[in-house]
Amino acid sequence: MGCPEELRRLYHERRVVPFIGAGVSMSVSWSGGKARGPSWREMVDQAIKILGSNDPRLLRLRGSDLQILEYFKIKVGDLAPLTNWLSHQFAMATDDDIVNSPIQSELVALDRCSIYYTTNYDDFLERALRKYGRPSQAITAERSIAHNRSDVEVVKFHGDFNSPKEMVVTESQYMDRMRLENAMDFKLRGDILGRAALFIGYSFGDPNVNYIFHLINRLFENLPDSFTGKRAYIVLTDPSDCERRLFQQRNIEVISVGSNDRPREIANLINQMRS
Repeated sequence: MGCPEELRRLYHERRVVPFIGAGVSMSVSWSGGKARGPSWREMVDQAIKILGSNDPRLLRLRGSDLQILEYFKIKVGDLAPLTNWLSHQFAMATDDDIVNSPIQSELVALDRCSIYYTTNYDDFLERALRKYGRPSQAITAERSIAHNRSDVEVVKFHGDFNSPKEMVVTESQYMDRMRLENAMDFKLRGDILGRAALFIGYSFGDPNVNYIFHLINRLFENLPDSFTGKRAYIVLTDPSDCERRLFQQRNIEVISVGSNDRPREIANLINQMRS
């Protein structure tokens, strides 16, 4: 499936806000392709390992990943051992490694997008933007909102390693964010006015998509002056009928890509959007 014509039109009207998920960071590899950004599951596995268990299945039988991370914070006292490990993993990638990712290089070439949202903790997107000569400002709280409107805004919706107090990792932190009363939620409401969201790098079961779009759907109906009225699009690999129907129920259009060379297919889709 190619890029929907409506999405291409919205992009050229500067009305698309990309939302970047973990799958985009995982598309970056280094050490000759032997290493890449860790997944959410691998982060939780590391938390379980720090807790002294060699079998992640045992804890997962008793609780969800978010509950395990909540337990980790209670048991250890803070998240520092885990976030330090995660930060170290991402720091191994060079700027060249990042822009060599087809998805990253196409994302930063979206010169009609001045606002990017991400639920990732890493700084891959900011580094790629700088590499391409696009000054950017990482935003994790109201105090860091960019005042120089020529800078690209990279809204770190779950915080990052430079702002550990704003990081959303545990179950209680997710529950707090789902109240949708944080300053960052208010910013999202303003940024999405008259625009459509494009979710890239998220899976069907990702809670990030569900609660972010819950906010969008709760406040807004169809996109004004739009042929289809769609408020959001999501890129999925070989989506099932179940995925398609459930996302359509939420007014999210599914854009299908194949699994043979997923990063390249997503990159081609982004390229089509800006062509």
